[in-house]
Amino acid sequence: METRDRYDTIPKLIAHNYDQWAKQTAMCMKKFGVWERYSWRRYYENVKYFSLGLISLGLERGDVVCIIGDNEPEWFWGEFATQAAGGIVTGVFVDSVPSEVKYIAEHSGARFAIVNDQEQTDKFLEIKDELPNLQKVIYWDPKGLKNYDDPILIGFTEVLRLGREYEETHTGLFEENVEKGDGRDIAFIYYTSGTTGLPKGARMSHRALISTAAGFISRYPVDKYDDLVSNFPAAWVGDSYFATIPHLLTGARLNFPEEPDTITEDTRETGPDFVIYGPRQWEGLVSEIQVKMIDAHPLKRFCYRLFLPVGHKIADLSFQNRKPNLFWKVLYKIAYFLLFRPLKDKLGLSRVRFAVTGSSVLSLDTFRLIHAIGIELRQNYASTEAGLISSHGKSEIDFESVGRPALDTEVRVMDDGELLVRSESMFDGYHQDPEKTNAVLIDGWCHTGDAVNINDKGHLIFMDRLDHMGELSSGAKYAPQYIEGRLRFSPYIKDAMVIGDKYKDYVSAIVNMDFAMVGKWAERNRLAYTTFVDLSQRDEVADLIRTDLIRVNSYLPEASRVRRFVLMHKEFDADEAELTRTRKLRREFMEERYRELINTLYGDGQEVTIEAPVTYRDGRRGVVTTSIKVRDISEGQNGNG
Repeated sequence: METRDRYDTIPKLIAHNYDQWAKQTAMCMKKFGVWERYSWRRYYENVKYFSLGLISLGLERGDVVCIIGDNEPEWFWGEFATQAAGGIVTGVFVDSVPSEVKYIAEHSGARFAIVNDQEQTDKFLEIKDELPNLQKVIYWDPKGLKNYDDPILIGFTEVLRLGREYEETHTGLFEENVEKGDGRDIAFIYYTSGTTGLPKGARMSHRALISTAAGFISRYPVDKYDDLVSNFPAAWVGDSYFATIPHLLTGARLNFPEEPDTITEDTRETGPDFVIYGPRQWEGLVSEIQVKMIDAHPLKRFCYRLFLPVGHKIADLSFQNRKPNLFWKVLYKIAYFLLFRPLKDKLGLSRVRFAVTGSSVLSLDTFRLIHAIGIELRQNYASTEAGLISSHGKSEIDFESVGRPALDTEVRVMDDGELLVRSESMFDGYHQDPEKTNAVLIDGWCHTGDAVNINDKGHLIFMDRLDHMGELSSGAKYAPQYIEGRLRFSPYIKDAMVIGDKYKDYVSAIVNMDFAMVGKWAERNRLAYTTFVDLSQRDEVADLIRTDLIRVNSYLPEASRVRRFVLMHKEFDADEAELTRTRKLRREFMEERYRELINTLYGDGQEVTIEAPVTYRDGRRGVVTTSIKVRDISEGQNGNG
């Protein structure tokens, strides 16, 4: 790609786009119900003057700036301004508590913080005395901060004003800094989710980020006339890979929803040409469809049940690269007009040319249903350390795979099934952790720690993390993440954790019911209950969940099927360290926390008493004590567990 070769840093791409398309719209942000547009000229000038403002405050090349806030233009102007000055950015997820913010700011050595609003400002004010390197906290939303007088605080607009003043005595400095940038310079330190301990800071160069995005665009061509939606947390590397840098490489408009809660509505108004959601979001959309159908008018439910098999038929033919005959074409057109087109419009995906899922493996049932309603959903496989590894191309969709290797990416599978990757998209190492870096980067190859197979089409089949692949006492292998993904397709299951190891002779599961959905089911079936705990332990609910477990077992080899399960008395919670901030299970922590429960699953006991600390939404902490029933899959309906 010519643009990537000529402009090897993010600020150089911005300068190039300003030269080409100064008057064209670069970003759109919905504020107070109205879409505000930002041209490339305004974009460039905000980056320029904020960069000079940071320099006037003391930012030097190599300094780290920490950013926390919702996806809004100021987040990215602050990021790019820092990089233009030769600085390095690190991001923090918006729902991080002060101790998590402190860890990242301290570990990265951040000298400046750019924050969204009063809530994020308060987090830094609480920990500022523990961060001796921190010089300034810059906020972009002043609401509620009028009477704050701490000298460490300064407004975003004030930094822009300082930058304009600084240019008067340092003419051409910004342009010199941009030109001085090198693709090998570190652009961002991305802190990984920390599924096995404290987060690690992955150092990403400009070249790695741009190469990854270029590989992505080679499979998913977008241009300056297209609309993208910024819906991934900006602190996560996926935002750079699949939204921000593709936007810079192509000139596509980047649209920001007004609030995280309005993403679906705002996406519908934007009408994006391309979307990428994580598996949880796709599964959430499918769950939303199912919920609406359950509560829909009988005629609509009839249409859904009548035409969905037609969509499945067309999707299955597409997966096999076969064309439908005239009968199925006509039938699908009727189904599309009456059912699928209105559904796509409700989901905000009416203009989507293709859609992508990434992160962990998507439930196969979800993948098939999205295709059935007429959305070309493709699978991506990427990691912070290795960049974009593989993806589906046009007319080569295989929902059991994660596609073929990306542009200019070499892959190798070791005897134990571990995937090794070599490309320009790889990270430079972990910040302040040479030991872990040397364990991952060996002889120019990135050891991903993922277990994969390669099929006869050259597609990668993702199984699980290598250290998460289970092996039972019989030697039979099982893939927890695969089973969990299929379970989450159920409208009645919110989450699940699959268990089993070399000392166990069968697989078991800890299941979280979806309280809202199961509650509706209970009301329709006149099942009285009082609390989440009460409902979760009802035999009728166990039978409902058992049906889904039997469905998933039908896809699995006999030896790796789930034999026993429990329904949890509460949801898995990121605030209690059971999930990461991207809602991945912290398995080792969970296995230790629920050790007694797991032992009962593999013993003769029929129930176990659990005492677990709970953090309520108002911040209070308490302890929940309850008895949880252990149940067998083989029990008949209405069994007593």
